[in-house]
Amino acid sequence: MKAVRIYEYGGPEVLKYESVSKPEAIEKEVLIRVMATSVNHLEVKITSGVKRNQMPVHFPWIPGFDLAGVIESIGSSVENFPFQVGDKVYAKTTGGTYAEYIAVDPQWIARQPEQLIFTDAASIPHVGLTAWQALYTHGQLQPGQKVLIHGGAGGVGEFAIQFAKITGATVYTTASAKDSYFVGSLGADTMIDYKSVDFTTQVKDLDLVLDLVGGDTLDKSYGVIRPGGTLVTTAGTIDQKKAREHQIHATGMVVQPDGKALGQITEWIEAGKVKYDVAEIYPLAEVISAWNTFLHKSAEARKFSHGKVVLEV
Repeated sequence: MKAVRIYEYGGPEVLKYESVSKPEAIEKEVLIRVMATSVNHLEVKITSGVKRNQMPVHFPWIPGFDLAGVIESIGSSVENFPFQVGDKVYAKTTGGTYAEYIAVDPQWIARQPEQLIFTDAASIPHVGLTAWQALYTHGQLQPGQKVLIHGGAGGVGEFAIQFAKITGATVYTTASAKDSYFVGSLGADTMIDYKSVDFTTQVKDLDLVLDLVGGDTLDKSYGVIRPGGTLVTTAGTIDQKKAREHQIHATGMVVQPDGKALGQITEWIEAGKVKYDVAEIYPLAEVISAWNTFLHKSAEARKFSHGKVVLEV
């Protein structure tokens, strides 16, 4: 099969599109024919070597955490699996989706939303589950609460806004002025232009802050949360001393595969409650061009440019 592998840390230039051995599903795995995947900040950071201490890889490594595809075969020991060979599914994995085939844990898999084509579906699992787990697993978001989402125009932020509104929360988000209409269309109640306004002057006594930015934004977020509230970050290291001083719960997180939660996201998409956003589609063979587009978009928007870059396999 064809796949993209890296043999060393670096930028897009280290991505090699080449022929590799096709995997087989062992007894407790499901083999999927990958039809599409997408580009996320995490595989870019891992490939660059920025995360080599927290998330080291063994070379050669196949990047990619999203997949949308078709079930090719099911391991002989897989039990109570609700899907069949030929079914259209999608999943967030622990890597390896920049390839024509991948064998995965059946618990990672969910039914692909019926109205979506593969390239649309592939844009959702990694960012969608990050938003889900931040709000519900770690943030314990409840109806009627007030939540601030930093970076609301980004891939994770746009899903977090929509999920929080479905839950019945009041949603504040930081974004740039050019994205005010976009985040408003997702349901944000209040948009704070981070380029011209200090968010700490606009909000207080929040139940939950979801930080997707890190740095100074994370540092200033402790002070806008009510005692007993929660701070969740995907982009920095929690200062537990500071959390105790403000009497809040605070945690960092890394998204995990979860077919059950992804199934709930599928239901919301099919019900028309959740929108997705695809900006560019490239063939897998043009992965370097896709990454250059992704990096250019991210740099222009200071990391949070809406619209996923998708790879069609």
